[in-house]
Amino acid sequence: MTMQRQWTDEDDLDDTVIRPGRTGADPAVAPDDDTVIRPRPDEPGSHGPFGAPDDDTVIRVAGPGAPAGASRSDGAATILPAVPAPVRRLPSIRVAGRVVLLDHPVVVGRRPTLPRVVRGPTPELVTVPSPSGQVSSSHVLVHADGEAAVVEDLRSTNGTVVRPAGSAPFRMPSGASIVVLTGTLIEIGDGNVIEVLSPHLRVGPADGIPPLPPTLFPRIPFAPTP
Repeated sequence: MTMQRQWTDEDDLDDTVIRPGRTGADPAVAPDDDTVIRPRPDEPGSHGPFGAPDDDTVIRVAGPGAPAGASRSDGAATILPAVPAPVRRLPSIRVAGRVVLLDHPVVVGRRPTLPRVVRGPTPELVTVPSPSGQVSSSHVLVHADGEAAVVEDLRSTNGTVVRPAGSAPFRMPSGASIVVLTGTLIEIGDGNVIEVLSPHLRVGPADGIPPLPPTLFPRIPFAPTP
């Protein structure tokens, strides 16, 4: 007589543990521990849709002997290559036969001196000749504002004339400050002219820039200093 073994619920309670195979594992490294998580029999949802116990869930914790090519999801930040900072372009001025980059303020005058209060870089002092005394001791201050230049009249006695490129010239009020662009000419008296150069020019003291052309506009007379 042939006896058939009856399937019981105890057979469904066997744990099934699935782990990946280990190839080339170091025998000195202890095997990774298996963590088995199973629902309690009396908890809802502990049986499948047909009344059979759910399969056991196995969470495998990677140990120090995990293969080098194992994937990681530890949220490590991706390091991107550094982006170079944009090149800062500054205008230059041509005055007294030389070119000065406006990476610092410049005071132009007959006998220029530093301002009483200096904020930021120390201004450079540029002396220009003034036989008739039309140029004040410290006549104007010029500094950069982005790719433009700012001209400030230092309360000069005879004033400052600004000739923008393609526009009519005008006289600055005493103590005024204005923004000027490339090609602007600034007259301070006795034939002394400050030319604003483009910030895209690579210039130096011996830059070989052509000499300043004669002024095409009618001159605005300067009153000599008494």
